[in-house]
Amino acid sequence: MARSMTGFGTGTARAGGWRAEITLRTWNHRYLSVRTRSLGDRPLLQARIEERIKESFRRGEVSVWLDLQPDREDAERTLFDRAAAASVVEELRKLADELTLSEPTLADLLRAGGLQSAAESDLDVWPAVSEALDAALQQTDASRLEEGRVLAEELTRILTELEGHADLVTERLPQILDDIRQKLAERVEELQITVDPERFETELALLVDRFDVQEELVRLRGHLDRAAKVLKTDGALGKELDFLCQELLREVNTTGSKARDCEISGTVIDMKLAIEQFREQVQNVE
Repeated sequence: MARSMTGFGTGTARAGGWRAEITLRTWNHRYLSVRTRSLGDRPLLQARIEERIKESFRRGEVSVWLDLQPDREDAERTLFDRAAAASVVEELRKLADELTLSEPTLADLLRAGGLQSAAESDLDVWPAVSEALDAALQQTDASRLEEGRVLAEELTRILTELEGHADLVTERLPQILDDIRQKLAERVEELQITVDPERFETELALLVDRFDVQEELVRLRGHLDRAAKVLKTDGALGKELDFLCQELLREVNTTGSKARDCEISGTVIDMKLAIEQFREQVQNVE
């Protein structure tokens, strides 16, 4: 199933005393490119997020925004480094005994700088970040799938249009043969010469071969069939579809240069326009 490279998703989670909110936005890109915001001071967290994203997407530019805050609703969360505070209080008590002072108070602890925020590691915040990231990835993938479904419908419509144009060219070919036969006969009559019937048919066959585009049409239909099958498969389809665009255009260009017929030339222009539309849409496919 086709996936678009354009998507959006968010995820929020609470775990381990932290609240994490992650926003993902994805755009078109030839390869997979991951950009993380506000994570320069958390290399381990950044590496884990990028690894998870690379497991989920194959192409596209992915921007990640992380908002990480202490969870105020978590009553068990330790806001201060208790070990550091206890160490400062112990030193204050020793000093109070030496100087025959009263027992140190919380105010004394504050003035001594004993209340420090509890330090956390990337491992401490990862459970909340991981859960939020999973939710954001799921939502982003759903949006890419939905847009991919719309893209697949449009691409299928264009393939059907190209098939119709190929039918028009096929239907026109017998008339081209008749026109060549008539023009050759008129030329012989103008020159007032007698031509052996077998020689006439031989010359006619040589002319027809120069204008024959049957092989090009066969290859063109083969590429159209392949593109239709690719659109029904899973995985990264964009690169193969982009390659098929080049092959389709190659066969259409050859058809136009060989046929040398006004009606076919007009159809070839329509086919080129359709292939260009196909190519533009393919740029959005993962």
